[in-house]
Amino acid sequence: MRKINPKVIFTLTAGRTGSAWLADFLAQNYQTTSIHEPLGIEDFGVRMPDIKVMRSFNNFGNNNTVQEFWERKLSVIQQNSYIETNHTLGKCGLIENLYKTPIAADTKIIILKRNIVKQCSSYLVRNDFVHITTAWQWYLHPSYQKKLVNPEPFLKFDGVGLALWYCYEMAARQAFYKLAYSSSIKMIEVSLEDIVTPKGANRLWQALGQFGTCTLPPRKNKNQIQAPKSLVQHLEKITSSIQFDADEVAQQALNDGFSFESVSRAA
Repeated sequence: MRKINPKVIFTLTAGRTGSAWLADFLAQNYQTTSIHEPLGIEDFGVRMPDIKVMRSFNNFGNNNTVQEFWERKLSVIQQNSYIETNHTLGKCGLIENLYKTPIAADTKIIILKRNIVKQCSSYLVRNDFVHITTAWQWYLHPSYQKKLVNPEPFLKFDGVGLALWYCYEMAARQAFYKLAYSSSIKMIEVSLEDIVTPKGANRLWQALGQFGTCTLPPRKNKNQIQAPKSLVQHLEKITSSIQFDADEVAQQALNDGFSFESVSRAA
């Protein structure tokens, strides 16, 4: 059965959530190129946000530094087909800079989620939040001025607090963008645990506007070191005690006039 042209697809996700697998899934079923993360030396600052872009957006909002990056990146995207599952993009102005462009109407954003305990333990066994430069380039840091979730309650959980805060901050950002921009850009919300099953993958395929069945690629980018059972149990105990509603956090932020736009641009 003929496939409908995918036009443009991006993801809004946290990282360690299956974005590499999703890139393979989309490439395999659309039978086209699907980019996970452009990591060539010349890509940073042009196709891939660098630390300056990431820190600028999360401290100052969608300022000139961020906008100039997106002008470079979006100017080379071909409207007939472009797929990228790079998780860093949603943390440095993807939605703010995409929704006013001509390609926004033909773009689909896959909001990709994962079980929070598995997601958090993946960061911890890789020591992803030990060095601040890793958080600056790939994740987020509580010291940023632009954030939706108060980090203080999480920092008391020694050793796991930073990673936990990041998980909840990203959940809030996903909800924020869905509430604020889904009328302008089509957004499809899925979980990794669902889409790696045949039924879940077919639901995603249909949500993308396709017909017929799809095929699943093998698992990818799996941690070589498994999370200790004690760590998993510790995270399960903590997360079960946290009362958190991402939609409520996002709605309150919108009610309060919060924006990731820069002050000068929003004025």
